[in-house]
Amino acid sequence: MPSTPEPLPLRTTPAQWARTLAQGTVPGTLHLPRTDAAGGCPHHGPAVHDTGATGARGAGRTDAHRVQHLADASGALLLLVGTGDALHERLVELAEAAEGAPAGASGVPAVLDVLDVPPGQAALPRARLCVTGWVERVDAAGQRELAQAAAAVRPLGALLDVGTTRALWRLEVADVRVTTAQGVHLLDEDAVAAATADPFYADEDGVVSHLEAGHRDALVAWVLRELPAGEAARTREVSVVGLDRYGLDVLVTVGSGTRVLRAPFPRPAGGPHELRPSLCAALGCPCGGVTG
Repeated sequence: MPSTPEPLPLRTTPAQWARTLAQGTVPGTLHLPRTDAAGGCPHHGPAVHDTGATGARGAGRTDAHRVQHLADASGALLLLVGTGDALHERLVELAEAAEGAPAGASGVPAVLDVLDVPPGQAALPRARLCVTGWVERVDAAGQRELAQAAAAVRPLGALLDVGTTRALWRLEVADVRVTTAQGVHLLDEDAVAAATADPFYADEDGVVSHLEAGHRDALVAWVLRELPAGEAARTREVSVVGLDRYGLDVLVTVGSGTRVLRAPFPRPAGGPHELRPSLCAALGCPCGGVTG
């Protein structure tokens, strides 16, 4: 009988990437419509869904602004903006224009673009989140309530300034897409709501640096065991380029080429308390815990 193929190691799903990048660990870029001759009116719906805003078709059709975005426990997206910033002034201008339009639009059409930034310089981005929707005002009474909801997920000090020098805007979602190495994924709202963010994404750089500095022997030993003998003999460099709840990605230079090896955890790690034994099990380290 033919042998059963080995199951592929578990990896972060597109919906999990959406929740992870929505938390705002990596700031996003907000694309807003222009109101000059190139951009047209701001209240015709989310025409900026043309996410090639930095490409040939999108050139001149949107204005790009760096933005700190956040999410509450349900995954609802918020934008944290300084009240003296150009972005805040632009949102106020567009919101007033939209509210006064004959169509009576409820918000400003926008695209939030968030690109994953993996640890180290050798790794390419692993995912990109693109959210199309409408940016809406939040009244004064709702600002603190939203700030508390966002702080429960990610307690940023800047949330204490909401209502004074900072303001929260709500991003009502029309469309969520995540791009990974496997392609572009149009995500169902329920799938995104049911997914959870990766528990190690915010601390990924620190954990990877610790592995590289303090447990390199265990890491290299694991690589040499994983590779065929001929490739192991020609291995020149080893570096960790990814960590998630399911395992490690290790970039290996063999001769003049490179490849990425996956060191899977025996089971998904649910938080920092599970990371030590998971890493130890993945790398076969006899020390009782790689990150100790």
